[in-house]
Amino acid sequence: MEKIITIPNKLNIDEVSYQFLAKLQYDIYACEEDSIILDFNKCRFTAPAFTAYYGALVAIAQKWKKSVRICASGNPEVMRYFKRSGLYDYFYDTTVSHVNQNSVPFAKVSLDDWTIMNYIDKIIELAPITLSDACRGSLFKNIYEIFDNATDHSKSSCGVFACGHWMPNKNQLIFSVCDTGTGIPRLVKQQNPGMASIDAVKWALQRGNSTKQLTDGTPRGLGMADLKDFTELNDGALIIFSNDVYYDCSRDGKGVSLPYDIVGTLITVVINADYEHIYLLKEEQS
Repeated sequence: MEKIITIPNKLNIDEVSYQFLAKLQYDIYACEEDSIILDFNKCRFTAPAFTAYYGALVAIAQKWKKSVRICASGNPEVMRYFKRSGLYDYFYDTTVSHVNQNSVPFAKVSLDDWTIMNYIDKIIELAPITLSDACRGSLFKNIYEIFDNATDHSKSSCGVFACGHWMPNKNQLIFSVCDTGTGIPRLVKQQNPGMASIDAVKWALQRGNSTKQLTDGTPRGLGMADLKDFTELNDGALIIFSNDVYYDCSRDGKGVSLPYDIVGTLITVVINADYEHIYLLKEEQS
């Protein structure tokens, strides 16, 4: 038997869309059918922030012994994006690449350091900002820590997926990393029993806090805090979608508890175009 799930008209980076994505994973898990089609034919826009999540969703469903296919054959706009982002090439194993120059191609990220470093270089190259050498090195390390946490720390059972896209019409670079592991709230609450999920995410965002640091003594917990500071400086965004929490790490720190619990964590970074400033580390500004 086959189940068809219709994707809404728009999936923007907002609370309503994250609510839908959480329920989508639950519906795939709970349905009796073992074959599911995600029908994007009526969807006019899906934010690049969610592409890594779609890939992770397919992998998670396979673990549940279910097959998930993405259908957008009747929707040229969305199909064009799936091709340009690399999602189409990945799932259909094409011999000709459809990826364009605005993409950090969709990928299942290898644990190999060299692969991750090349991938991060591509992200920073596409970022529409000017960085000092020291600031570039710091941003590289901050993004690396996200990948390191996702591939090692989170105990991902079905892999780690990533994708990014420069959106010239919005003057934004958006990239996401999605793991299929334990999830930030659940990891933090293992060592902080009784803590609410939103508070667990807030804890993970505080400089120097890391569940892995508590177990192996390695200095960690800087990447998320530094990225939060950087995106605030850039008027961008850092968004965490993990277990039963959607958390927008803006200056106001909006967190929402979700009725459905997802596997793993989706971290999204939005960098706005800024052609008028050079980004420096705080110690460089004195």
